[in-house]
Amino acid sequence: MPIAPWFSDVPIYVLAGVPVVVFIAYTIFGATGFGSSIISVPALAHYFPLTFTVPLVTTMDAFAATATTIRLRHRVAWPEFRRLLPGLLIGMSFGATLLFNLPPAPALLSLGIFVSSYGTYVLIGARPLTRAPAWLAWPIGIVGGVFSVLFGTGGPVYMVFLAARIEDKAQLRATSAIIVTVSVWIRVALFLGTGLLLDLRLIVFAALLLPVMAFGLRVGNRLHHALSGRGILRLIAALLVGNGVLLIAHAIDLLRE
Repeated sequence: MPIAPWFSDVPIYVLAGVPVVVFIAYTIFGATGFGSSIISVPALAHYFPLTFTVPLVTTMDAFAATATTIRLRHRVAWPEFRRLLPGLLIGMSFGATLLFNLPPAPALLSLGIFVSSYGTYVLIGARPLTRAPAWLAWPIGIVGGVFSVLFGTGGPVYMVFLAARIEDKAQLRATSAIIVTVSVWIRVALFLGTGLLLDLRLIVFAALLLPVMAFGLRVGNRLHHALSGRGILRLIAALLVGNGVLLIAHAIDLLRE
């Protein structure tokens, strides 16, 4: 049963499920400082095109990430942020050139395998992660920047590096949030320039979902304070595994089309 002229081809159960997806996505973001896109984009892309889904989530991410960064700016691990930033900017520039040309299925499949494998390693590992070498910031930043532009899913890539460099859970969340903030505002500018964010129905849809996003952030913040540092790391790892599987499934669906 479809509703609303703008979404006449979308069943009502899909529209009813969108706020649930958004709430879960931003609860995770509130707890970890990343993860909203890696949950919401694969879920919503089953029913909406990526050219609508990614700008929609980017719009909400802009509010969520900026608010979180302002609140947590005193806890940011600035040396780690500065290490990632150059590679991130290079990767986003490269991703912008690929945005309308790269077949999405192979890239989504690669990201899904990568993040689910790393998350599994963290979950089954009995010992703490070895501290990642600083030089990894360059390839991690570049790959994360590319995926940020293409699919809005760079957060897990950055977190692979940050979680192996920062032990304090508050610093980890704050640093992840500011990385996401930088990448999301660059995406906003890019999507404005290409016209993808000039869709009135997208803007209205995002505005209606903002209260759900804010509630999810509040719940996630409470969850962050309730968990230990190791608990936060395991939550991040579980998120990587679950959404890596979602990305792989979505990529397989695209390959079959």
